Amino acid sequence: MVSMATLIPLAVLLPALCPAQEIVLSYKLKEEQSANTYVGNVARDSYLYGNVTESVFQRLKFNFFSQGNPSSRLFAIDEKSSTIRTAQVIDRESPDVCEGKPECILNLDIGVYIRDVSKNRYDLYKLMQAKVDLVDINDNKPEFPQGSVSLSLPESVPVNHMLLASGAIDKDTGANNSIKSYEIIPANGMFDLKVQHNFGTSDLGIVVKHSLDRETKDFFQVTIVAKDGGYPQRTGSVLINITVTDVNDNSPAFIESSYNVTVIENGTLNATILQLSAVDQDKGENGEISYHLSSRASDKVRKALAIDPTSGKVYTIGDIDYEENKQFQFMVEARDKGSPSRSSLVPVVINVIDKNDNKPEININLSPEGSDISEGAETGRFIAHVSVTDRDDGKNGDFTCDMNDAHFSLDKFNANVNNVYKITLKEKLDHESSPTHNVTITCKDKGDNPQTNSTSFLVRVLDENDNAPRFNNVPIIGQIVENNKLGMEILQITAKDWDSKENGRVTYSLDSDAGSLFTINPETGSLLATAPYDRETVSKYEFGVIATDHGSPPKSSTAKVLIRILDQNDKPPRFTVPVFRGYILENQPIRTPVLNLTATDEDEKPSMKFAFGPNSEVNKWFAIDENTGRITSKRSFDRETQKKYNFTVIVQDPMITSFHDTANVTIHVRDDNDNIPIITYPTKSNKTVRIPYGTKVGTIVTKVTAKDTDDIDIQFIRLTFSIISGNKGSLFNINRMNGELAVSRVMKSSDLGFHGLKVAVHDRGTNSKSATATLDIFVVDVNGTARSEGHSEVLEKNMMIVIILIAVTVILAIAIFATICMIRRIDRERQQRRSAMIKTDEDKTLTAISNRDSFLVIAKDSNENDDTKLKRNKKEVSFTFEDDRDIHNMSNSSGHASMSTFGVPAPTEHSQSARHLMEILKKPDDIMSETSGETGTSDSGRGGSDEDINSNRSATHDIDDPRILHPAHFIGADRFARFNDGRTSELSRSSHRNGSRGHVVSPMPSGTGKRIREESLKYGRSHDLPQSYTASPCHFEHFPSHNKTKDSHKLQNDGYHRMDLSSFPPRQTDFYSSGSWRADSMSYRDDDDRTTTSGSYTINPDELRHDIDEVFYTEQDIVV
Repeated sequence: MVSMATLIPLAVLLPALCPAQEIVLSYKLKEEQSANTYVGNVARDSYLYGNVTESVFQRLKFNFFSQGNPSSRLFAIDEKSSTIRTAQVIDRESPDVCEGKPECILNLDIGVYIRDVSKNRYDLYKLMQAKVDLVDINDNKPEFPQGSVSLSLPESVPVNHMLLASGAIDKDTGANNSIKSYEIIPANGMFDLKVQHNFGTSDLGIVVKHSLDRETKDFFQVTIVAKDGGYPQRTGSVLINITVTDVNDNSPAFIESSYNVTVIENGTLNATILQLSAVDQDKGENGEISYHLSSRASDKVRKALAIDPTSGKVYTIGDIDYEENKQFQFMVEARDKGSPSRSSLVPVVINVIDKNDNKPEININLSPEGSDISEGAETGRFIAHVSVTDRDDGKNGDFTCDMNDAHFSLDKFNANVNNVYKITLKEKLDHESSPTHNVTITCKDKGDNPQTNSTSFLVRVLDENDNAPRFNNVPIIGQIVENNKLGMEILQITAKDWDSKENGRVTYSLDSDAGSLFTINPETGSLLATAPYDRETVSKYEFGVIATDHGSPPKSSTAKVLIRILDQNDKPPRFTVPVFRGYILENQPIRTPVLNLTATDEDEKPSMKFAFGPNSEVNKWFAIDENTGRITSKRSFDRETQKKYNFTVIVQDPMITSFHDTANVTIHVRDDNDNIPIITYPTKSNKTVRIPYGTKVGTIVTKVTAKDTDDIDIQFIRLTFSIISGNKGSLFNINRMNGELAVSRVMKSSDLGFHGLKVAVHDRGTNSKSATATLDIFVVDVNGTARSEGHSEVLEKNMMIVIILIAVTVILAIAIFATICMIRRIDRERQQRRSAMIKTDEDKTLTAISNRDSFLVIAKDSNENDDTKLKRNKKEVSFTFEDDRDIHNMSNSSGHASMSTFGVPAPTEHSQSARHLMEILKKPDDIMSETSGETGTSDSGRGGSDEDINSNRSATHDIDDPRILHPAHFIGADRFARFNDGRTSELSRSSHRNGSRGHVVSPMPSGTGKRIREESLKYGRSHDLPQSYTASPCHFEHFPSHNKTKDSHKLQNDGYHRMDLSSFPPRQTDFYSSGSWRADSMSYRDDDDRTTTSGSYTINPDELRHDIDEVFYTEQDIVV
């Protein structure tokens, strides 16, 4: 039997979907399936689910019509989902299902109802019919009429003579499940088998294969096996006993080769239907004939018909009903009395004619609400579904129906379907005039002798409900002591409804806010407790009670209920968790805290005591504080001995000893890392390793192994390895995780010999423990390869050095060549700029010499912006000669550095010296131009930082610029600046140390230096020099634009004069060495007429005349 249904839903929608048409669905179901086997889903297979909205589908209800629907008992349908399942195991061969029928179609009539939400009633929405094709399975084996058959034949029969025997019958149908073949056993004996098929049955012909000799053998036995074609294949067998007798020559012969007669159904019993006749040419008993139904005749034939064995009359012994059997087919056997007996068969067909013997059958299926209808029901309401069937054919099966009550209407559900009706309310009902209606449907067929049938149902008109129940006292108050018994009555609630009968019958229910803690007797209104209450949790409850009558629609009213819970001592202490876990480190002292047990008691005055569970030996190890639940140790623990302790604890209410709780406790002993690692290799007896010289890098020489007896699940037992000492030249490396010792570099000849390594093993505990061992390694020279390999190393090193030197040399050469190219390019650009500039300077110089009264100022704007520095590289030398006057205006900037000069000889006397000076300025390789191209932070009146000064000290001097006069031309290589008489001064150094951005003043020519030195001696040490000797930041316009003020230092003609130091506080001064001169120590005039100078001097022009002449005629330069 197949355990799972094979279903093939074939949804046939006839005709198009609409509420007024019937939908026919076809399914296939194998028989013998277990109950609750899925058949199909009506809504899905009819596409109803997809053609309505979800809200409409939720209002649908699916039911089988129980009346006139006999197959519905075999199935069940889900009212909501419309799924059809089998209600029991269905046997297709069962007499009340499809016994003997080649096709088995089970019809299921289904009503689809839709609920009217506003009226809370159901109306018939659709009609459906499910046709279930019950598919036969091979569940029956072939069966012979008898288990054994005795046959006889004379010995004179010729070869190929055939004896007939009845074939087997298989209740299963279909090409495969019915009988497929027969087999005779033994197959190689005296007889063979030939099968003859007649009207769906078969005769077995036993054929004589060889001549018989009764005197040799007069008895044979063969077995015939019938096999069906199903899976699994089933078989049946019959034993044939064959006796060899003397000769009976002729078989009976029927007069007709077949018989076909017609009979009207419902004939009288024992009426002769057919007369059979056969003749036998033999004489005596061999010629006497008897008639019999063939053994293959079905049960339905044997129940309806019989044959007189002597006369051959066929007569009725049971009802012949056209609706049950329209035709009978069977074989009749004529058999003589010879020995052996001979027989013959003739087919008989009896056709049954229909007769108007059936009344129309009326089946009424009321709506899901039943037949009780309110007097307020609206017209058109669905009342019942009516189906009418007549089993007769033709006009005998046609009928008409009507109804006797004008309040109702009988209409066809579908114009195309004549046998389905629905009853609806046609007129309003009145309970006062007629509380009930007996509705009768009468149907009459159209046969010659019309048959009529009537069926009634009772409609009860319900009174309209117009009063709602009313409570007596509102609000309703009650009380109950906590820890009450279940079902205890709390109070009685009463409401009154003035309506009569069901409309006045009140039932009680609780609102949803009552939860599941209360219940009410719906009939009496008694409020009951459904749970014991706990005042400590909730002290009072408020909820609603609803009184509802049984009207249609029902009416109800609501009242508030207040229930107070009275207190009682009822709460036992409870542990907060069922299992507690504690941890203690091994080797701890006694009374070490391990765990705090926690419990709660919800009573107003809780009290509890803690203790160990009974029959526990935990007292040996731990102690518990009965008041706090604190567990402490009573001894020191060793994890390696025992890792954890399990026991139970109890918390108890001392007032009520039955109030207690139990919990499980597990105390884990944590490892304290109290064991040091044990090195298992190397050991004192096994610690020597020999390896050949030249062992490749990465080769594992040996492996250090160790173990730790601490717990394996503790992190710190994971060991690490290291080499402490003896690893000369880091020849070896040890894997710190697994202890593998490997060669870490290429061996040298010096590595030959003994290596005493000291290795250590550490665990990873908080207090890490370690162990050490000695490992002796000998590097052995194998076949003198050490020296050659050492020599190879030297050659490889030398080759590497040569390669590196060559690479560095090439790089430096490229860098030098690039630098030279850049310098030459820059020089060419500067020469072009100087050529244009010097021509202008020469004209200005000749003009200055002709005027004589002037002084020399060389200025440079050190505060050029980055975008204009390239343009500012062209420096000017400007000479302006005036009369013996002070041209400096000190009122605007006290930091101005100035130098007053005396009148010079007439231009005619000094023109040659001026030209000579211009030639000096034009020299491209002037070694005194250390400050050329200055881009540093020369003070322009805006200040600057020491970082600016230091960062530009060395990189910004252009020694090729002839416009910048190097102080070494006058000073030489001495550390301190010198005057002409040989004295030194630290004036420039003081200027730098004090953060001044001013420029250092160079010493003057002979004569000038002498007077300055004499002035310096008057003030003592260099730090006593006046402020005017110190370079100060300044900013001034073109000299000719300066106005004289009373504060200016005037030039004196009477020799050299003391400077006025009243406005200059003394400060430390210092000169730069000649090697430290920077662009900052110069002052020159730039394109934008902004200048920067350092220091201030007042000098007698007459005394300096000779010195200045020397400047022009001795090719010396002055830098201010």
